Amino acid sequence: NIGDSAFSGCTSLTSVIIPNSVTNIGDSAFSGCTSLTSVIIPNSVTNIGDSAFSGCTSLTSVIIPNSVTSIGDSVFYRCKFSLEILCEAESKPEGWNDNFADSNYTIIWGYKE
Repeated sequence: NIGDSAFSGCTSLTSVIIPNSVTNIGDSAFSGCTSLTSVIIPNSVTNIGDSAFSGCTSLTSVIIPNSVTSIGDSVFYRCKFSLEILCEAESKPEGWNDNFADSNYTIIWGYKE
C-alpha cells in the first residue's frame, strides 16, 4: 500500500517505479509532485485513490494496467495539459470514477505496449 498523501508535495521527485507488491495507491499519494515526469504502475495495483496524481504538472504520460478495477475522482486533476493516459482496458471499467481525468486529456483505451 502507498498511503494517503505519502509523497504529496515532494517537488524534487522525478520518477517512480511502484513495486509489484503494491495493490493500492492512496488518496493524494503523489499530489503536487510537480517534477514527476515518469511513473510505472505494475499489474499488481487494483486501486488508485482520489487525486493520487493531481497537480503533477510535469507528467506527460501514464499507463494504467488492466489490473486497476477502481480509480477515484480527480486522479489527474491539474496535470500537464498534454497528458496522455494510456489504459490497457478496452473501455472504462465500471469501478472507475467518471471524473478521474479532465476531459481535455488524451485517453487511449485498449493500449498495448
